[in-house]
Amino acid sequence: MKGTLSVLLFLAAATVLSAQSKEPSFTVKLSTDSVLMGNFFQVQFVLENGNGTDFQEPDFTEDFNIVSGPSQSMFTTIVNGEMSQRMTISFYLEPKQEGLYYIGPASIRVGDQVRETEPVEVLVVPNPDGIKQSPEMENPPLRFEFGSPFFDDPFFDIPRRMTPPGRDSIPAKPKKKRKTIRI
Repeated sequence: MKGTLSVLLFLAAATVLSAQSKEPSFTVKLSTDSVLMGNFFQVQFVLENGNGTDFQEPDFTEDFNIVSGPSQSMFTTIVNGEMSQRMTISFYLEPKQEGLYYIGPASIRVGDQVRETEPVEVLVVPNPDGIKQSPEMENPPLRFEFGSPFFDDPFFDIPRRMTPPGRDSIPAKPKKKRKTIRI
């Protein structure tokens, strides 16, 4: 009994150590590198294979309005004994003016090191027709891709649109007039 428990503890420790042997990476992803004025886009800061603390976001307030964020998600996968981790911190930003802008580096502490992302460019172009676009969700939540018919969902193939908080996409219902009769 003690031998089985020792083997299980050893395997659990080996799994954790194998995840730590991969080099952590910290990157930035944009839903688009050009956006029409009056629309918003998604910025994701992704830490892979590391436990991060003390996240420092770039200063967005000069060139962008923060529509939503920061939102944090964490994923851990173990496949054939190989463990990988991913932490994503997301923001939805709306540009204040047209032009070419840079999103500065973000930083995060991983162990005793501080990792930084590279700065990225965003081109904001005029929108004379007032076209409204929403960024597509890159990874819909709880999407299973195991090749099993039980996980096939035809609705996952439909493009999903996000509406920013505070913006009404549903038209207001007209108020009904009351009729009063006096006798």
